[in-house]
Amino acid sequence: MSATRSRHIPGKSASPPLRGLIPLAVLLVVWQLIATYNYSPFFPPPSRWWDALTVLAAKGVLVPAIATTVTTFLIALVIASLLGVILGFLVGSTARADRLLGPSFEFARATPAGALVPVAVLVIGYTLSMTLTVVVFAAIWPVILATRAAAKTIRIERLEAAKIMELGRFDTFRKVTLPSLMPNILLGIQLAAPLALIIVLVVETITQVSGIGKQLGLAQQGFQSAAAFGLVAVTGIIGLIVNLGVSWLGRLTRHYEA
Repeated sequence: MSATRSRHIPGKSASPPLRGLIPLAVLLVVWQLIATYNYSPFFPPPSRWWDALTVLAAKGVLVPAIATTVTTFLIALVIASLLGVILGFLVGSTARADRLLGPSFEFARATPAGALVPVAVLVIGYTLSMTLTVVVFAAIWPVILATRAAAKTIRIERLEAAKIMELGRFDTFRKVTLPSLMPNILLGIQLAAPLALIIVLVVETITQVSGIGKQLGLAQQGFQSAAAFGLVAVTGIIGLIVNLGVSWLGRLTRHYEA
C-alpha cells in the first residue's frame, strides 16, 4: 500500500501544470459554443483566432514576430542575469559598497520600466538596443537583490576553510562562493524571466518595434479582434513555456540547496 502511494505521489507532482490548463480548455470550449450561436465581432470564437493567425502566417508576419520577441526576451534575460550577478555580488560582498550604492539601487528599482521608454527612444531610437535596454533595466533587479542578499550571508567558516586548504581566488570562487550564491541567483532569474517577457511585449506594443507586441497593436488599431485574441493566445503559450522553464530552475534551486 505504501509502495503504491510512493509511486503515485511523484506522478501527482508532475501533473499540476497540465491540470491547471483544464479550466482554460473548458472556457475556450464554452466560448466557442456561445460565440458560434451568438456571434459578436468583438468576441470572436477561438476558431476564428486560428484563421486569423493562419492569415498572418501566410503573409510572413507571424513567425518572424514570434522569433523576434523570443530572441529579444532571451538576450535580455541573459544580459540581466549576468549583470545582476556581477553587481549584486560586488555590492553584497563589501559593507562599504552596500552602504554607498544601496540607496541608489533602491531608487532605481522603484522607477517603472515603462517610464524609461520615451527616454530610451529619444537616446537610442527605435532599435533592438532600445528594447534590450528597457527590458534589462526592468529584469535586472530581482537578480541583483537576490545575489546581494546571498553575498551578505556567505558563511565565514567556508571562506576560512578555503584559506586553510590554500585555495586560490578562482578556486575559492568556484568551489565555495558560487555554490553559496547559486540558489539565490536561480531564484532571482525565476523572478526576472516572466517580468522580462511582459516588458518585451509592452515595449513592442508602445513603440511598434518588430515583434508580437507590434502585431498586437496593429490588430487592435485595425479592429481585428480575431487576430488580437489569437496573438494574445500565442503570448500565453510563450508564457507557459517560460513558466515551465522557471519551474525547472526552481528544481535546480532545490538541488543546490540540498
